Amino acid sequence: MKKMWKLNNKAVSPVIATILMVAITVVLAAVLYVMVMGFGGDGGNETPSGSFTAATKVGATEKVDFGQITPASNITEFKFIISDGTTSVTVYMSSTYNTWTGVGAPISAISYVDQAGDSTISSGDHLIITPTATSGDFTVTMIFTATGDQVDSIDFTF
Repeated sequence: MKKMWKLNNKAVSPVIATILMVAITVVLAAVLYVMVMGFGGDGGNETPSGSFTAATKVGATEKVDFGQITPASNITEFKFIISDGTTSVTVYMSSTYNTWTGVGAPISAISYVDQAGDSTISSGDHLIITPTATSGDFTVTMIFTATGDQVDSIDFTF
């Protein structure tokens, strides 16, 4: 005897089709949300990369040059720790852009020179540091304040 297969020409039930379409839409929306939000990352508090390029003695001061900082960042987003091996000071630039807070031993003064005048740290910008001692070994460390991560440090002998 020969078996005959009966073809089922019916489609999926309209209720099941609607449920499947809603489920697929919800899954796609969730995947897009995760991609846009950066997989649950902290959303913008990434530590910039960059470096100091040189430290040069200029009279009674030390000129510390910046390289390019990526992404572009304002000097107010960083703190600088200046140490002579025995004492250190943490220096922040205030929002008035010309006022440093926290200056003390081992330095008597510090200033920032924005060569491009664009309010972001660019290659060629530099710090002018006046140490309190007439000689010694110093370290300048740049910290991104939002994350507390070190961007770079440079050593120099004054």
